[in-house]
Amino acid sequence: MKTLVVLGGADGSVGTYQRARELGYRTICVDVRPGAPGVAVADEYLQASVRAPERVAAALLGRTDIVGVTCPASDVGLPALAWLGQHWKLPNRLPGPAVAASIDKAAFRAVCARLGLPSYRSAAGTPGPDLLAAASRLRFPTLVKPVDASGSRGVVSCASPGRLAAAVAESVAFSATGRVVVEEHLDGTPLTIEALVVNGAVAFHAVTERTITPPPFFVTTSHLLPAALPAGADRRLVAALAAICADIGYRDGPLTLDAVLARDGELYLIEMGARMGGNGLAELVHSGCGVDLEAASIALAVGEGVVLEPTGPRPAMVHVFAADRGGQLVGITGLAEVRALPEVVEVRLFAEPGCYVRPYAQAGYKLGYAVLASDTAAGLHRARQRVRDTLRFLVSDQDMAVPLP
Repeated sequence: MKTLVVLGGADGSVGTYQRARELGYRTICVDVRPGAPGVAVADEYLQASVRAPERVAAALLGRTDIVGVTCPASDVGLPALAWLGQHWKLPNRLPGPAVAASIDKAAFRAVCARLGLPSYRSAAGTPGPDLLAAASRLRFPTLVKPVDASGSRGVVSCASPGRLAAAVAESVAFSATGRVVVEEHLDGTPLTIEALVVNGAVAFHAVTERTITPPPFFVTTSHLLPAALPAGADRRLVAALAAICADIGYRDGPLTLDAVLARDGELYLIEMGARMGGNGLAELVHSGCGVDLEAASIALAVGEGVVLEPTGPRPAMVHVFAADRGGQLVGITGLAEVRALPEVVEVRLFAEPGCYVRPYAQAGYKLGYAVLASDTAAGLHRARQRVRDTLRFLVSDQDMAVPLP
């Protein structure tokens, strides 16, 4: 019996549990929340915080079947991933600098500055006069972010220096370490990069164009593959990713990054995680590029080799379902019709009638998503519109158009 420990049961981890089972692994879901989506699809459940690796190790003491540990959906569990890899002497161990760059946005900014990558000004620290003084010298508007949160939690737009104190106070409430980073806002096209690193080289990468909600939340509503990049940008991106991996000692595993293609034509890297991205990105890459990131990430986690044979890219998209207000979900209509559409590769829902849904203020509040693929971009967009027109969520007895623009 081969068992894979999966740190976290958030919605972005569900595919990893299912893929691991298909590959012949048992899975243990580690999450403090019994109702986390991953719990229902795991073979075992360990109720423990992913911030407490010592407790995880104690609970699994004496197990000889554990062959790997992974953290597919959140940066929060990456320190535990590194600790457990060392403790269990697993073949693939996450280096400390890769953890730091993943869980601390300011640390990643320092990596980019050290490597001379395209950058923008920022200021980081604990709330107080020093931080406010440094941040007030930036170009406004700015974004204030917890250094250690993901999923758009605690991201606050700040239009002027006079609003800094209030924005910092709002943002720091989402930081476990009590620190924020204030960044100059980059005007341009948001992008997400999914990559796979093998033996220290960037073996595969894909770039998606990301649509986000308007201020104040900046939450992802869709990913489009492939993204349109200017000439030479892709080559420079691969070189930048290779330099980052060498700097932080990251040799094997998945990599996800947020970036912005600015109006000056430059591609700016914003933040990274030594893991796969959520929001259906693994399914999107599989559909659009023929690369199974989940299977490859599992193989690397247990010390096995991977063979990648990319195809395409074929036009593909992730479309997020979310609520524009809170209330009780009393029904879902049109689901069978949507799943029957030839362009719909997969539909995942994380809410069911009877539960309470929240307005889409952070990624964890999504109702689900659909992955679509087509031979043409026009066909893809037509299919997305059919999904929008067909699938309806009934909240508090009122028909609500859930798919966001």
